[in-house]
Amino acid sequence: MKKHLFKFCTRGLFIVSCLWLGVGLNPVYGQIFASEQSGNGEQSSVTDERSGDASEPPLNRTHRSSAHTVEKIHDSLQTRSGYKVQVVASEPLIADPVSARLDHKGRLWVVEMPDYPLGPDEGEVPSGRIKILKDRDQDGVFDQASIFADKLLFATGVQPYRDGAFVTMAGQIAFFRDHDGDDQSDESVVLFEGFAEQNQQLRANHPTLGPDGLIYVAGGLRGGSVKAIDARYDRKAEPVDLRDRDFCFDPEGGWWGSVPGKSQFGVSIDDFGRRLGCSNRNPAMMAVLTLDAVLRDPLLVGRDALHDVAYSAEKSEVVSQAQAWTTSNLHSGQFSAACGVFAPGWYSGDDEWLLACEPTAYIVQRQQLSREGSVWKSRREAQSHEFLSSTDTWFRPVDITAGPQQAVLIVDMARAVIEHPDFMPSELKSRPDQRDGTALGRIWKVAEDSVVPRVVRLQTIDDAIKWLKSDSAWQRTSASQFLQEKGEAVLLPLSDLVLDSQGSPAARSRAAWLLNKNGSFSKRHALSLMKSSYARVRALGIHLSKRRPELLENILAMDADADPLVVRQVAVVAGAASDFASSRVRALVNIADRWSSKDEWIRLTVASVDSSLLKELSRQLASQKQMDVRLLTHLVERVGVESPADAAAIVLAACPQVTAESILNRRQVELLKAWIRGVRRSRQAVSKVVAALPEDQRVKFRELASHALNTAQTSTVPADLRAASLLLASDFGQVKSPLRELVRDTASPDLRAVALPLNLRNDSEWTRDYLVQNLTGMTMTVRSAAIAACVRRVDDVKWFLQEIEAGEIPRTVVDPATAKKLRQHPDAVVKAAAGRLLATDPNRAKVLERYAGSATVLGNATVGKNLFKEHCSACHQVGGVGTNVGPDISDSRTKTPQALLTSILDPNAAIDAAFIQHRVLTVDGRVLDGLLVGDADNTVILQQKGGKRAVIPRDEIERLQAPGVSLMPEGFEETLSPGKMSDLLSYLKNWRYLDGAIPGDIPGRN
Repeated sequence: MKKHLFKFCTRGLFIVSCLWLGVGLNPVYGQIFASEQSGNGEQSSVTDERSGDASEPPLNRTHRSSAHTVEKIHDSLQTRSGYKVQVVASEPLIADPVSARLDHKGRLWVVEMPDYPLGPDEGEVPSGRIKILKDRDQDGVFDQASIFADKLLFATGVQPYRDGAFVTMAGQIAFFRDHDGDDQSDESVVLFEGFAEQNQQLRANHPTLGPDGLIYVAGGLRGGSVKAIDARYDRKAEPVDLRDRDFCFDPEGGWWGSVPGKSQFGVSIDDFGRRLGCSNRNPAMMAVLTLDAVLRDPLLVGRDALHDVAYSAEKSEVVSQAQAWTTSNLHSGQFSAACGVFAPGWYSGDDEWLLACEPTAYIVQRQQLSREGSVWKSRREAQSHEFLSSTDTWFRPVDITAGPQQAVLIVDMARAVIEHPDFMPSELKSRPDQRDGTALGRIWKVAEDSVVPRVVRLQTIDDAIKWLKSDSAWQRTSASQFLQEKGEAVLLPLSDLVLDSQGSPAARSRAAWLLNKNGSFSKRHALSLMKSSYARVRALGIHLSKRRPELLENILAMDADADPLVVRQVAVVAGAASDFASSRVRALVNIADRWSSKDEWIRLTVASVDSSLLKELSRQLASQKQMDVRLLTHLVERVGVESPADAAAIVLAACPQVTAESILNRRQVELLKAWIRGVRRSRQAVSKVVAALPEDQRVKFRELASHALNTAQTSTVPADLRAASLLLASDFGQVKSPLRELVRDTASPDLRAVALPLNLRNDSEWTRDYLVQNLTGMTMTVRSAAIAACVRRVDDVKWFLQEIEAGEIPRTVVDPATAKKLRQHPDAVVKAAAGRLLATDPNRAKVLERYAGSATVLGNATVGKNLFKEHCSACHQVGGVGTNVGPDISDSRTKTPQALLTSILDPNAAIDAAFIQHRVLTVDGRVLDGLLVGDADNTVILQQKGGKRAVIPRDEIERLQAPGVSLMPEGFEETLSPGKMSDLLSYLKNWRYLDGAIPGDIPGRN
């Protein structure tokens, strides 16, 4: 009590002195003295006591933030019953915090980013800082700040370590060292460089020490091409590509590289090594497959290793207590800026919880974590409000870190605008309030009412061993780092902890990781873990033993474990060897038999085994009558890449006899399709491969494939199976006679879309006449397939253009993307004709001027809806219609009709790098466009319209280009008149209101 009274009197004298001297007070000073923390959860005091070197640089901007005081925000906060909120640091101690970390000494390291969003003004030095906060009087509130490092350009994360800290910043990871222990950096060394720098929200961030002793870094979505600069790290022949990956390195030097992951802003690792990341639309995701599995399986790309732990995008739910503005209205009530995921093993009672920030909704959401098979899921609490929320729009939580005991610390950037200008419509890019709040920043502590968290400094090895057993995630994490920095001196107590079968699972796990890091994890330790009654401990024992040949049989014997997490880890070890062993295959067969139909990630783990095991595993699984067809098709396609003949034998072994009616069933069709895909990836012709099969196989295989055409022509077979069978028949060379009955409109659209291109090849004259008469009346699915067929071969393209020139086929059926492709066709005659008939206006300004009226008076939204379906839905989604290949165009709340019109007619004015078009010219003259989602040594993978993926072998590529233009082509005005453009704009602006729920005169609603 005396201490608090003394502090109150001191502050009072300070205020009186300032008023007497005429000194102006920061508005926050007038309210921070309103209440004192007395153990009852009320607002805590914040002092202005700081080291002299921590004074803020003078601000040269006017900030309209005086009304958004700490007290006002505190009063606006609502949290779950049984919890209290307290401010433990605020302005002027800190400003613009974006990340924080509490170390084992009780110091809070804070990353500040005052330059957000556009960086320092011309001629100014960067103002990013790393501060160290201390609570000198141990009242739970930080009252002293030292600037550890400053003049940093967009620092995004800090990991204290030994006598300094690792810092992620613009394009680099550096280590800042404090030689004399005065909390100020004396030296900085760049360790790695090459991380992408395009957008401050998308850069590498959150260096986080895992229990395995390695530091993990969120890749920030844009990745980069990274190389080691410091001599302590291994030299690599080529920079490491971080596309669709995160980063990792040993803080002591040596190993570094990429790891599976795709986190935008946040990394959280628990006691067992479970690593979670997040992105704008996904509050929690984790990498399940190993990087080795992705690299050795040609069917996988980096993102295939990722699992959504939480509901993402439109499946997510966010409840805001204030008016929440999102870039897209489609994102309203959902995660649209998720960041700072927190799941280090944070429990309340028996339940484990995950936290995630959503600054655009002014909330922190809590989700319950649980196991779902061999992976995790998290689900939002079924409550009417979030775990922590504010009715004030200046509460901007961006990160979460573990606090003392079971408390959590919420990093609040306290900005008026949190969105980056890159994601704003053009009319808002220069809004004057983008920097409002630069002088503000808060760290909030959330703790249970019954607990008064106090920071306790960790000083001895004995205390660290006790901390490993603590319920506090911060204490366990701090103890791991403390003991890692001590090295070999701690090995004996750690060994005892691992061997204690009754000990805390989290403590045993962390002790085992530390022993492994020091090279002291023994067979005895491994067997002790593998015998644990706790599944996660057993799984860890397997993981840490994966490179110990003497333990292989012990691991494989656990293939019958009742827990899928353990089984998946057994499958990882069994399938990772480059040497063949029958016991490995036997274990994988047992696992697949029990789990492949139940657990997707066990199935993918088995499917991505090392190539040395692939063929024998596939043969044995094919003989299992009830084996999951998804696993078999994956294996058949993989084997087909290496050996089509072996894959054919597997198909025959897996396929039951064809029915007496000569109809293929779905299992047979799927396996034959997989075989075809594998053959194509192997760059061989199907007919030649079949002809080269051993005679008995060739006969059986041809007999099986011969039923494909009959299956397609049987009306009682489901339409999708008929369409798939027709494609098979074509692949096997069975389609030699006309398919007129399948082309006519009595067939299903999907079947017609397959039959029409085939008939154009085999029955050209009839099909061309049919197209001239019926093209405009076809459904979009069939019409798109027809036009694609017409522009596939040079002869057909020339005929098609001749019909357009003669007026037999309307010019408007050619979409802008197809017109653009034809104008760039390799054939000179086609190129010239397309340039004449399908020309686009080169002067975008004139086009915009001509269409300006379309955005002034909006047309009929109902008509516009049909236009959207016809012309836009292949790459965009609005109101649940379409496919999200290109960027979201439904954000009409922040886009004016003029802005939408510009985006449509001048798509290259502003392009997100993620949506730059890539173009492949193949050696046989095909031109393929799409988003580059895979770029391996042997293949390029493009994501195309409609969500399809094109896999092109590199030796079939003549040229791969990124023209620097949007995937959205120019020339849309050639398809839509100004009147129809007005209808389309009306739909894009008003599609939400067509159901009549919103009153008003909405164009097109009636």
